[in-house]
This record gives sequence, structure tokens and C-alpha cells, in this order.
Amino acid sequence: MLSFHSRIHHRIAGAAFGAGLLASLVPGTGWCWETAHGPPDNTGFVDVVTKPADYATKTIGDIGTITPGAGPVVAPDGTVYIANEQGKLMSFKPDGTPGWSRTIAAGQRIFASPAIGSDGTVYVIGVSVARDHRGGKSVDRVDSYLHVFNSTGGYLGQTVFPDHEGGGGTTTSPNIWRFNGTELVIVPAVYRGGSIKVRLLAFSTSGALVLDQLATTVQPRVVGYSDASSACYVPVAAPFCALMEGVGFPASDGAQGRNITVPAFPGVGIFTNPQGGTPFILLSDRIQDLVGFVLSGGAFVETFRRHEDYRYMRSAPAILPDMHSVIGVEDFDQDTMLGTDTGGVGFSGPNLNKLGPVGGLPPIFVTPTRLADGRTVLIGAGGQMVVLNGAAVDKKIALHSASFASASASRTHLFVSTNDAIQTFDPVSLTELSRMLWSEGGRSQPAIGPTGYVYAIAGDNLYVFPPSLKQLPPNRVIPESAPTAVSASGADTKPYKPPLTMSGNRLFACEELDGDDCGKGDYQTIATAFCKKEGFIGAGQIKVDSKKVKAETLDGRYCSKNKCKVFEQIVCANN
Repeated sequence: MLSFHSRIHHRIAGAAFGAGLLASLVPGTGWCWETAHGPPDNTGFVDVVTKPADYATKTIGDIGTITPGAGPVVAPDGTVYIANEQGKLMSFKPDGTPGWSRTIAAGQRIFASPAIGSDGTVYVIGVSVARDHRGGKSVDRVDSYLHVFNSTGGYLGQTVFPDHEGGGGTTTSPNIWRFNGTELVIVPAVYRGGSIKVRLLAFSTSGALVLDQLATTVQPRVVGYSDASSACYVPVAAPFCALMEGVGFPASDGAQGRNITVPAFPGVGIFTNPQGGTPFILLSDRIQDLVGFVLSGGAFVETFRRHEDYRYMRSAPAILPDMHSVIGVEDFDQDTMLGTDTGGVGFSGPNLNKLGPVGGLPPIFVTPTRLADGRTVLIGAGGQMVVLNGAAVDKKIALHSASFASASASRTHLFVSTNDAIQTFDPVSLTELSRMLWSEGGRSQPAIGPTGYVYAIAGDNLYVFPPSLKQLPPNRVIPESAPTAVSASGADTKPYKPPLTMSGNRLFACEELDGDDCGKGDYQTIATAFCKKEGFIGAGQIKVDSKKVKAETLDGRYCSKNKCKVFEQIVCANN
């Protein structure tokens, strides 16, 4: 059963900010992967052309310890940034060549992704913990600081978070709010006292605090964590302990007697309506409330609120093009308040046309991802990928291994980081195109650069996957920083005679393993998937014959017949 409570305030057509709230004016640019989940809407989708992540051109080690969820971000000029728990912010050129690195401050650690402003300014949050002996008792005091760097590594200063409830608050990745040439850095901050208070903070591009407002309050309850083999990566039940202990710190599990490292508190989602109006800011308390705000008159004004009676909201919200937000949920037991092994997603505003939740799925702990065709990709606990078409389940796919990271989508590919491999799928057919094995992956979302590079973290390594060399379609606007690209063969087509699988076997031409009677439909589907794997848009001329050879499908299955239909030639094309 679901209750849906909405409170509608007047819609805001424009911003009426006081002079003290104005940030520096910035030029308008398109979004790439400047924030933790791609663009500020958290959809994990960028409209660039990529190639499958089948091999890494560079593996960069010794990057320190990266908190689960703290993936790379990419500036408009292609510069990559990552930050580690040791308090170091690192930059890399698009091909992975190391750039500058800076340690933010002694005793401060970084538990979340940085964010990048439209002018290349880098914002990152440091967290410190110290024993506070005031008030007659000794407690851990947590303080957070916003650090600001320019694109060349110059340090522009730090701002300490405001003091509330006897502490400086814990937080997550910053997000970027932009409207009519004004840019603000938006972060939620969690304060603990008699209750748990989540505040919304806004900083100018210089780092000055310009707005500090209570967003929602959670009354703590005595809860524990349900048992799960991968509990070290995500809170698998009620997250009150996570909120109480702070971002990235061990949280006591009273029910099981264990310490569990929890990921960052979910960041806000920011959606700019293309039809006009100030951007919406969506905040989840990770418990049972999702709240929408706009900025007006120098304050955050609540526009809607969704409350879940029987589900915990687990992920950050992603805002879809139809203005529905989608958020991962986990069901919980009403008696114990513990999470169960079921969940799904819920939908909410800014679009207030009610859309029912999707249940009967694994718990969804990570932020959903949007595909170019509007479908939504969910990564469920236990290693299942679920694709939604609206609110209907379109497809379920078993991943190579468990994942606790959101998927990432380009126009041409879908990338999923799992514990033991990074997998690439065709975003239309959902055919698996490649699988590169690694270890200790599946903890942070891959990032996609403006020219098609893909970056992913596994263990203490940053993997750099090369871009497609094919030309972008004529209607695609190429960023000024992007080099002119050509196809892999230096032309618009490339013949494969014969096309082979990753294992060196002949490519089977039928979708069914016993498909002796398959025809042009199968040929075209498989050939197109093969060409997309090679970085092209589709297939042109195709030749097929029946032969006594070892024939393999793109997803690793083998033809069991004596003679199998295989491709003699596939010509891949860019148009």
C-alpha cells in the first residue's frame, strides 16, 4: 500500500533572487558528466557516441581508496577528476595521463564525487571527525568543508558548513544549479541531535555560503540491518545508523553485531524544465520522504512532497524527460522496520500526474539510469538488471556478478560495472556487446567523457576505455574541445571478412541456437549489434553461408548443429 501526499505551492516562472544570492555569471553550455550521476538530473545519460568497454588503453593504479559511490566526473574540456578517502583530488587528461593533484587539508577525507562548474571550477567536500568533550560527554563531532579549485589546480579556498545540533553536518556529492546565467552549488547536509535534520545548503561559485535552510526532519528509531553478503557496500535495511554516523564511516549494526561501511547520503537531483521556469531541486531523506523545491525570493520553496508508508527510499532521485522523478526503493517489515529482499522504484514530481510504483523487484539501492529512447535501467541488489518502459518491466537480465553501482548510458552503449567485470550492452536490443574481466568493481558508476572516453574504477585502479573513432552524425553538435573524428578504417565503412567473436570463433547468424531456418531479420539484427560493438552505427552489406565450423553468438552461446549459418562478410557503416 502506498500513500501519496502532495502539497502544491505556486509555480515559479522566474527567480527573484536578492543581490546576496547572485553568483558569478557563466556562459551556457551543455551538460556532460560534471556531477556524480552525469548531468544534474542524475539520469546517467549523455548524448555522445562511444564504443564498447572491451579493453582499457590505460590502467592507473595507486589512486588511493575510493569510497563506494564516489565515481569519476568529467569537465567540459574532457579533464577527469577523482577524489580519494585520503583527501586527495586528482586530475587526468582525457586519455588518462595524470595532471595535477592536491591534498585538500590535513585530517580531512573525501567520501563523494566532486562536481564541476561550467567554467571548469572544481568543487569537492572534505569531512573531518574529532572528539568533542563539551557538554559533559565525549562524542564524535563531524564537520564538512566545501573546497574550491580552478581548472589548473589553483586553490581558491574553503568554506566550513554551518554549525547545527552541535556539529558541522555530513554530506554527499555537490550538484550544480544553473538558471539565467546564475550558478550555485547545492548540497544536502545531515545533522544529528534529538532528531535527524536534513538541511539544504547553497554556495556561490566562489564558495561563499548563501543559503542554509531546513528541508526535512527524521525521527530516529531503533533499527538494525538485514543480513546480506554485500552489506559492506550498501545499507540493506533502515539507514538511520548511516545517517547518525556520517558519510562513509562505519555504522554499528545492533541487530547483527557488525560494523558496516555505508555509502554517501544520496545527493539532490536538479531538473531544468526546457519550457522555462526555475530548476526543481529534489531531495530524498533516504528514509520515506522525497521533497521538491524551487529557489524563489532567496529561499528554497517546497513545491511537492512524496511520502512512502511501506518502503524506504534508497537512491538519489533521477528526473526523466516527462518530468517524473524515479527513485529506487526497498520494502520493509512493519514490525521490525528492517528492509526485505524486495523492492523496485517509485515515481513522483515535478510531474504530478500520479504514476504507480513498480514492485516485485530486487531492492534498488542505486540511482536509475535513462536510455536515449526513454526507457529506464535499474540495477538490483544481487546482480539483476531491469529495464522499464514507463512503469512496465520490459526486460530482466542477469549480470555477470553483483553490482552496487548505477549503469551509465551514451547514445550508442550502456555500461554496467559489476564486481568481476565491466559489461557493455546495446541500448536498443540490450544484447551484450562486450565483457572485460576485473576485480573489486561494481562500487561506483562509470563516467562518460564529451568525446566518448569511458572511465571506471575497480579496486584501487582507474580504467580508461578509448572512444569510438567514427564520425558523429551530421546533426550532432560537436563540442569545441572535441577533436575531429573519423571511422576506424579512416572512412565511413569497414568490411569484416569473416567477422569473428571475441573468442576467435565464427559469428553465428541466427538468434536461436537451432535456427537453421533463420533469415534476413536475424542476419540484420546480429550484424547491427556486431557493428555497434566495433564502434559503428549499423551494418550494410551482409553475406551468410552454412559451414561446418564452431559458430558462436555475441553473448557466448554456441551453435549445436553439424552445419551452422555463419557470416562470411559484414560491412559496418557510419550512416
